[in-house]
Amino acid sequence: MNHRAETRSLVPAAFSSDRRQLLLFAAGGASAFLFSRSAGAQSTPEGGWSFTDDKGVTIELAEFPERLVIDVNAAAPLWDFGIKPVAVFGWNANENGDFGPAGGRVDPEGIDVVGDVSEPIKLEELVAADPDLIITIAWDPEDPTEYWSIDAEVLPQVQAVAPVLAMSVAASAGPATESFARLAVALGADLNTPALNEQQERFAAAQDELKALTAGKGDVRFLFIGVQNENIYVANPVDWGDLTFYRELGLNIIDPDAEPMTWWETLSYEHARKYPADVLMVSTRPAAVQGEDLHTIATFADHPAVLAGQVFGWNQDFILSHQGMAEAVEHISASLAASSVVNS
Repeated sequence: MNHRAETRSLVPAAFSSDRRQLLLFAAGGASAFLFSRSAGAQSTPEGGWSFTDDKGVTIELAEFPERLVIDVNAAAPLWDFGIKPVAVFGWNANENGDFGPAGGRVDPEGIDVVGDVSEPIKLEELVAADPDLIITIAWDPEDPTEYWSIDAEVLPQVQAVAPVLAMSVAASAGPATESFARLAVALGADLNTPALNEQQERFAAAQDELKALTAGKGDVRFLFIGVQNENIYVANPVDWGDLTFYRELGLNIIDPDAEPMTWWETLSYEHARKYPADVLMVSTRPAAVQGEDLHTIATFADHPAVLAGQVFGWNQDFILSHQGMAEAVEHISASLAASSVVNS
């Protein structure tokens, strides 16, 4: 597998450092729209719809957006808030129709797929879906050309079909979840239903539980990794919104030798013991080696965490809804509760 495909299957792509200003006017479909760089408050045109995304881009539509085409990573949290797309796309849409861990509770029945792992967004299928709005995520919201699952060279063509809105997954998962909630409300969600209130309360309770656990077990060291193509990818917590959030709740996460905005340190199998981790959290991306299979790799077979059974799954495509993050935090708490210091 070439490096480009490898980074797409397990890790975020290496984004360009070019911060050139992107100024686009486009029109298409039933609605006219305008993109502007703005850090200010939203304004709603009379009878229309407006939203400022996490890139600071204000999208204004003449009418409320009914037809949404959403990348799988953004569709999963919005689905939990009750927002359903007419079509999905993205690197985590598998060709067999499965959305994997990134898809959360999204039901593929009745939803068109206009891009998948082989080609994350397909222009002809996108046009046929007739979207009012396209939604994705951004790993680097400061880069005006970085939209997950939309390569820079096709971005202008995609934006000519419908405006593209990006939600950041770079920020700590706590506030990032509230940003998704804000978008869901703008798209018509009612967060005051009993079911959604229950999930908000569950999320708050999960945070309290993890704080209490880490207060007593702060010496247990976690390492978050992906294993693929005879490489170990060690996650850099400062680049991952979920890991940043867990650390804020007191979790002891090991820092690899990696610069910010590189996401990972890449190691060969021979360096499986480089970091004295007590717990290994292993990416559940479909293309990766799963945690239960680590014992089949010679250099992991005698790893103290593996021998102690302190290996757990990590959905690196964390789902930024109250329900999704409650489940994620509960999983971390359960992993910590079942673990102890085994590596020195």
